[in-house]
Amino acid sequence: MYKAVCMFKIVDGVSEEEFEDYFKKHIIEAKALKNLKKYTVAKVVNPEDKDIFYRVNELYYESVDELKKSFSSDLAKASTEDLLKRVKDFKCVIVNEETVL
Repeated sequence: MYKAVCMFKIVDGVSEEEFEDYFKKHIIEAKALKNLKKYTVAKVVNPEDKDIFYRVNELYYESVDELKKSFSSDLAKASTEDLLKRVKDFKCVIVNEETVL
């Protein structure tokens, strides 16, 4: 299984509450992506370090080709563009997940 692991921080001046209200819409859009097999979102909980990512999201696909096609869709482009207005330090990597336990 291949997945895109996307991490980001909230831009300055946007509260967690404001972001979370917006993020509900983003989740609905992401769930509509073609060939998406699984989608997880996580909020980082590390109160002693305020300079870490706020969220880590994982989008799972059967192949890298399916992932790339999905991410190049109009829906993915528009959703990502909208997200990038509200986040900073956005990083996204593609990994091949292997279960060992």
